[in-house]
Amino acid sequence: MIVEDGTGLTDANSYASVEFADDYFSARGVSEWADLETEVKEQSLIKATDFIDNVYQWYGKKEFDGQALRFPRVSIRDYEGAEIKGIPLCLKQAVCDAAALVSSGTELFQTKNENGDVVSENITSLSFTYAKDESSEKTTSTTLYDTINTKLRGLFRESSSKRVISGKVERV
Repeated sequence: MIVEDGTGLTDANSYASVEFADDYFSARGVSEWADLETEVKEQSLIKATDFIDNVYQWYGKKEFDGQALRFPRVSIRDYEGAEIKGIPLCLKQAVCDAAALVSSGTELFQTKNENGDVVSENITSLSFTYAKDESSEKTTSTTLYDTINTKLRGLFRESSSKRVISGKVERV
């Protein structure tokens, strides 16, 4: 495992080291992490970095040509407006939270259709509700990974899907 140190390494594959994750979880009383083998911790941190690096649309742009990961970045500020240099602490913490999910067997890149395959659908009515403009109340969605989203708030562009679609679906 090669940890990005803020210099734009060309071969980095994680934002957080095993040592950082060990300290992070120890301070929070998460004993399950301590019981894992080092190799499993490294694999979990790499998978977590892959997920976070590829799911979010980050503000700013990569700082160095050829850097392996999306951070470090330039022209980026945190949610309080402070300029970000190097690898933000909140990013390392979010990677740790995602690594804990990975190490417990959660597949971050969801590919399973929990509702089963659709054989036939008869849609009898559709209703569309659209989010109001920026100055009005926003429609938001929650995900399984709210702890990660919360830590990273302000660093990434929110999803443009602010629509809520409802309708009656009759499966035959």
